Amino acid sequence: MFNKQTDFGKATFDTLVGANTELKGDVTSKGIVRIDGRVTGNVTVQGDLFIGETSVIKGDITATNIHVAGNIEGNVFSSGLLKLLSSARAIGDIQVKSFVCEEGSLFDGNCKMLEASSVKPILLGKKKDFKKSSDLSQEEA
Repeated sequence: MFNKQTDFGKATFDTLVGANTELKGDVTSKGIVRIDGRVTGNVTVQGDLFIGETSVIKGDITATNIHVAGNIEGNVFSSGLLKLLSSARAIGDIQVKSFVCEEGSLFDGNCKMLEASSVKPILLGKKKDFKKSSDLSQEEA
């Protein structure tokens, strides 16, 4: 499922959403989370987030480091690294400190790179405000 270049196999997960699981609602965690199933709602993780190949997330994501092999439809905020593996598909705007996009992955949205001094700790329950690219084009007109 994941290649040897990631730490997916070595990580100890506090929470695992299996491939046959579908969650509707927001997910909040202070630990390391791996999602292989479907989530409809926002995902906020103070630790690292691993999104497997079979996953589909429809909602905004906030985490420290995010490794994506599956599908995301929503905005992403990472105070550390966002890595899109070759099977990843991300539709939405992102704000990241570091961004790695492997060949074969798909990213459709706007990217804002954060400076180290502007990265704030992730606060659970606090929603980040992102503007969709379609909203930005209407403001300029």
